[in-house]
Amino acid sequence: MLRCHWYHAALLLVLMFFCTGEGLAQNATTDQPALEGIWRVSLGQNAVTMVLHQFEGQLFGSASSSEEAWNGAVMGSMNNSTLELTITFLRDGGIAEIRLIGRCSDEEMRGTFYRSDSTGNAESGEFEAILINPDTSGYTPVKEAQSEVGASQPAAITSGNTTSAEPSEAQATGAQSRYTDVHSLAHLVPPAAGVIPPGINMGGAGGMGMMG
Repeated sequence: MLRCHWYHAALLLVLMFFCTGEGLAQNATTDQPALEGIWRVSLGQNAVTMVLHQFEGQLFGSASSSEEAWNGAVMGSMNNSTLELTITFLRDGGIAEIRLIGRCSDEEMRGTFYRSDSTGNAESGEFEAILINPDTSGYTPVKEAQSEVGASQPAAITSGNTTSAEPSEAQATGAQSRYTDVHSLAHLVPPAAGVIPPGINMGGAGGMGMMG
């Protein structure tokens, strides 16, 4: 009889363990913060607007900086309240990244950020973010600034036009050189003063006549 009681007690403990474990797993799943929406992220003296879409523990979206005039892509993941996001964008003709690592709730994020770019600049610090709109359709990218390469193209085109005009000027100079100043050939013409070709009669002061 005592052995039977021990058997039932052990079976009850096993059932309680599995039920409790399953309940904890369900709570871990249901307790995932809802991060979908538009966020305002403060990175020291700079700020970034970020829109996040959420599929279970995966996060993706877009980000923009109105101060530095760039748009970027966001990829990351979340495990319970632990968060890791990477923002990738173009800056000064190269690739730059901002990585956010920290903890999150439904309306707040806090942690450390790391920023680096392809030119060798790097910095780190503390970040915090707040949810400003749960509706992702309200996100609008910023107008990006024209790159230095694009700005230099018109000058190159102007220079090309100036160079192409030089042959035309040379052709015009060549065309003008085909016309010769007759005064420069005066030394080639024999003096005609006092010379009357044979057969011509100067018929008085009023005109000329032919000799018969």
